Amino acid sequence: MHLNALNNISLELTRTTDLDALLNKIIEYAAIIVKAEAASILLLDKKKNELYFKASLGKKSKEIKKYKVKVGEGIAGWVAEKGKSLIVDDVTKDTRWNKSIDSSTKFTTKSLICVPLVLEKDIMGVMEVINKKDKECFDKNDEEILNSFANQVVIALWNANIIEDLNNYFIHITEILIQALENESLGPKGHFMRLARMATQTGNKLGITGKDYNNLYYASLLHDIGKIKVSGKIDINFKAKDSFRLVQSEISLHPVVGANMLKQINLFKDIIPIVKHHYENYDGTGFPDGLSGEEIPLASRIIAVVEDYSKIIYNKPIESHSENEEALNKFFSLAGTKYDPKVINTLKEIIKI
Repeated sequence: MHLNALNNISLELTRTTDLDALLNKIIEYAAIIVKAEAASILLLDKKKNELYFKASLGKKSKEIKKYKVKVGEGIAGWVAEKGKSLIVDDVTKDTRWNKSIDSSTKFTTKSLICVPLVLEKDIMGVMEVINKKDKECFDKNDEEILNSFANQVVIALWNANIIEDLNNYFIHITEILIQALENESLGPKGHFMRLARMATQTGNKLGITGKDYNNLYYASLLHDIGKIKVSGKIDINFKAKDSFRLVQSEISLHPVVGANMLKQINLFKDIIPIVKHHYENYDGTGFPDGLSGEEIPLASRIIAVVEDYSKIIYNKPIESHSENEEALNKFFSLAGTKYDPKVINTLKEIIKI
């Protein structure tokens, strides 16, 4: 059973990025195999020099997560400080035992095993199992099993660090691309961040959450990325005979150009259709594919509404109040033709019209 559990966890490690779910699965398997009532993973906050509960299994698993353990204090703190695993058959006879958490949670700890989580000689935290069932005592075999599971925790943490680095890279690349867009005069400073905030606010009201919410955010930032390539051609086209027609043609291609640019970056693969279709019209008269209604990705429909609203309110200040009101009335009148009516109505709720 021990080997099967480790194999199952190894498989999970290769296909999940949800660290919390994975750590919970690890302690669940560990507790079953060593016959423990409860189990926890505590990670080290190096700045505060204290351990916090990252995953917990047992009757008091929710309550226990609000507590912290100073390095050097209690059995878990001792293991984190010394980097050595420990079996305690009776915690009441161990001078290192700190019963404050038990007292607060009304849980009774009798025995435990605590092992360090070591990543490249760095203490990352500890893992512990509590109270052997059937009135038995934990033994060296249980300790060895727990160390095997601790190794899986370390691998999961290593993977999480890699993912965090990739996310940082992802964010910085996005910021660089936004700066490039603004430097190319394809949007006034702050336009894309403002648009992304308004788009995600709209999306949230329409029930967009999780990964789809993140996709909407990044697509909002990068929806006009294709204009970087197109803008260079516009200058040449102005010298041509049919300059206006050529310029319009190039501009209309920028969603496709942008989508093709993003194809080169795997991290952006989910936002490609959003970028490609943000110039589609709700009635099917847009481009590049003439999609209509629900055929158009919801995120694309949101960007289309929010971008045009933003241009009226922020990007092209109108001196006359009547001109501004006229522009807004015309904009809202296009619900059902150019824009998705439910997106327009949601925007109205946000801006309180």
